[in-house]
Amino acid sequence: MQENLIHFSSIARLAKDSALQRFRNLRWTRGRITDSTPTVHFFALKLTLAFFVVCYLTLAGCSGTVVRQSAGSGSAQAQTATVNWTDVHQIIDGFGASDAFQGGSTTSANQALFFGTGPGQLGYSILRVSVPSGNGTYSPGDCTSVGTSCAGLYVADMQAAVSYGARVIASSWTPPASYTTNGSTNCSSDSGLATGSYANYATWLANYIQTLAAQSPSIPVYALSIQNEPNLCGTNSAYWSASQIDTFIKSNLGPTFASDGITTLIAMPETNGYNNGGSQFATYGGTCGTDSSCTGYVGMYNWHDYDASLSGTNTVTADPYPSGWATGKKYWETEASCGSGFGPTFCESGYNTDITDGLDWGAVIDQRIAGDNANAWLYWWLYFTNPTDDEGLTDGNGNVAARGYVLAQYSKFVRPGCYRIDATRQPQSGVSVSAYQNTATSTLVIIATNYTGSAVSQTFAITNAPTFSTLTPTITSASLNLATQSNVSVSGNSFTYTLPADSITTFVGSASIP
Repeated sequence: MQENLIHFSSIARLAKDSALQRFRNLRWTRGRITDSTPTVHFFALKLTLAFFVVCYLTLAGCSGTVVRQSAGSGSAQAQTATVNWTDVHQIIDGFGASDAFQGGSTTSANQALFFGTGPGQLGYSILRVSVPSGNGTYSPGDCTSVGTSCAGLYVADMQAAVSYGARVIASSWTPPASYTTNGSTNCSSDSGLATGSYANYATWLANYIQTLAAQSPSIPVYALSIQNEPNLCGTNSAYWSASQIDTFIKSNLGPTFASDGITTLIAMPETNGYNNGGSQFATYGGTCGTDSSCTGYVGMYNWHDYDASLSGTNTVTADPYPSGWATGKKYWETEASCGSGFGPTFCESGYNTDITDGLDWGAVIDQRIAGDNANAWLYWWLYFTNPTDDEGLTDGNGNVAARGYVLAQYSKFVRPGCYRIDATRQPQSGVSVSAYQNTATSTLVIIATNYTGSAVSQTFAITNAPTFSTLTPTITSASLNLATQSNVSVSGNSFTYTLPADSITTFVGSASIP
């Protein structure tokens, strides 16, 4: 194991710059055991913590969270952060995590904590589940036909999520053993879906969607990803080449969904990183992404954030929408976490619940939404019982890590259907700002992130907008968790607020309509 410590200056925090690549050495890792050797591990100090504050406005149907963007080297003098109501960017589909490989649905108390939007609840708006891969597997279920045996183990979680207003998406980890080239759900020598089983597997996936729709209450699946991390080969996985992804979607899955009247979005390529040493996302998705016969059936491009790179307090390497691919598709990041031997550059060993870890993840979320124009961002697990690392947002017993609260600052307030609008991204050094709207309810969300170790005064001006009179702040910091504060007055669509140190603050409010 290797430790690299990069010194920046006596007045900046010590940054964690040694790249931590996920390793594959026959161990349990996010539902698979993989087969290569460990790469680099790191530990890093921090001298000052980041000040991350999110100003928000909560709306009916679009309660406000904001995702923040990475800040660069700002000017020393504070400037007004201008929010432009009429300069509209991408729609926000939501934020969430997965319950895969937990052995069954969680408790009703956890379901309410994760997906409820009331006091003390996190308001996650996306649940990611695993597609059944045959009996006796990590994700048991038989989908050779539509029926109860095809529904899988997580029906109660899905129904609860839907009842709270969340969306359900599904990823396949492996086809059933009878459909693979090596007769196993464990990948070896790049084994995967056998050519002669393409049609059967398309039917299997369609049966899964139809089985969930037939539940009472019904479970609509918003999107289905044909393969989780197709670039990796190990236990509970399958390898797919770019051409195999292209052929399966355009010749099998797409026509099958169309014939069955299934409107669930087809997603690909869901690689374990965007670059990860070789532009994985472009390599595995590029054939389909540039083939109109394939993209005609595809509704979403998705990837994982295990290679996210953070430098300084909040500068995150961009993962832009792929150049040359068909436009107009949803753009989702669907898994990320820290564990022993894998994860972004800022990961630390063990189980970390502190605000520094939370703000590191906040920097990634902000870059993806406000910088890369993604529509959604997901963590890995909703919970990790008796955690030994940071693969979960909570411990499953009601104890939420700071990263779980940081994600909730987005999910609880920026509900599916909100739009990101333009805002001054770095009004002063150590502060970044983004904003969101729901025109149906005239709700505005402003997000301000302060990475400095001191409170910072920031002025906001809301332009080309209806009149706002008050905003309600909600704060997560080293001492506060989604804590609602006293209202702030807005005069002439302008207000000034002191952003607490090392925190994320959400201001929520609706316009005064005559």
